[in-house]
Amino acid sequence: MAPSWKESHGHLPVTIDPIQLAERGARLTGTLPLKSMPRLAQGSLEGSGDVSVDLAFEREEGQQVFVMHGTLRVPLRVTCQRCLETMELNLEAAPWLFLTKPGARLEPQEGDADILVADKPLSLSGLVEDELLLALPMVPMHAPDQCTAKVRAANAVRAAPDRTERGRKNPFAVLGRLKKTK
Repeated sequence: MAPSWKESHGHLPVTIDPIQLAERGARLTGTLPLKSMPRLAQGSLEGSGDVSVDLAFEREEGQQVFVMHGTLRVPLRVTCQRCLETMELNLEAAPWLFLTKPGARLEPQEGDADILVADKPLSLSGLVEDELLLALPMVPMHAPDQCTAKVRAANAVRAAPDRTERGRKNPFAVLGRLKKTK
């Protein structure tokens, strides 16, 4: 269940009750092992490492509106889809969720925050994994100036002889002659 302390540093609970944490104004700070997040670990070349978690749970004053926000960070080794080389991806997510109890009506809020219905304790690693998967780029690639594929392509273009230098005739020149004769 949810921890009974106001802040958690280091050891994070396996399950949380986000509404209860928001009512207390709790903050969870620590790390979770990447191996506890199988979908995220599957996309990484190395399924080890830790996810840095810093989440605050709050209640809006005078309202039944609960909020979870914070920062999630993890370094991942992935394959660049441009050059197919290994690259380091520093994945960061800044979740901002409105929390509500089942059956409660939540008035539309400003911004594009998502709404999470918390009807039972949630797996903290599952929640963190979902947010990081949403932040994962669809096609991970090196920065253009760091990608070996871009450098090789640029060098190949510079090294390729110009078609006019080779004296090769245009294959469509015959069509030009046919057009002139008619």
